[in-house]
Amino acid sequence: MDDLNYYLDKYDAIPLDTEQYKNSYVGWALDLFIDETKIVNPYLDITLRLDLTDAETNYKDNFNNDYSTFTCFLIWKLLKALKEHPPFWWRFINQKWYQINNPPLFCPTAVGGEARFLPMIINNATKLGWLEFSEVYRNTKDSIFANPIWFNNNESSYAYQLGQFVGNLPGLDFLSFSIQTGRGNTQSFFYFGKRTYDNNQQRLTVPLAIKFHHSNLDPMLIEVLVKDYLAELAKPE
Repeated sequence: MDDLNYYLDKYDAIPLDTEQYKNSYVGWALDLFIDETKIVNPYLDITLRLDLTDAETNYKDNFNNDYSTFTCFLIWKLLKALKEHPPFWWRFINQKWYQINNPPLFCPTAVGGEARFLPMIINNATKLGWLEFSEVYRNTKDSIFANPIWFNNNESSYAYQLGQFVGNLPGLDFLSFSIQTGRGNTQSFFYFGKRTYDNNQQRLTVPLAIKFHHSNLDPMLIEVLVKDYLAELAKPE
């Protein structure tokens, strides 16, 4: 419990006032979909294909620097969009709902070899400006590849549970992708796939798989988030 309290404090978690949602759809969902006696599988999976044509132009014109990659740009902009939708950062822990106001970024990173995948964790990710984020992202990733040793400690466990999960599978042009998770995880999961350019339509697209817990999220919130994310990708600042 001491470790949990440490990380709740580290990630600026506050207890969620669920009483304000009493007698509403939100309050009903918060109670129903965490009840294992009533709901066998509380998770929903959606795979979308996003048009990144304008986003790529925006990145090249306004965000490209010595540290950055387009993938890094996509993740940073996703975090900015998520920040405007607090339910994505609600977590149910020890029979209590929290809102995580400063979640770390948790990125599973394919390094190959015996380690296979290693977690890349960036603290304060939602508070970093673009130049600082791109530098930290590059340096953290380079450090992982330079020393690809598997580890499983409290930091990675709590970063996974309380943070924002964003993965990237650049070699897989999947049509759908169901992400595995534990029964008690109420965080959302995002996985980008292989980007594809259509020469005929002159469009760059990417599959994006999203897994979410139905207690704090629903397809309508996903629709709103995606709309805001695409708008965020087009912003020059």
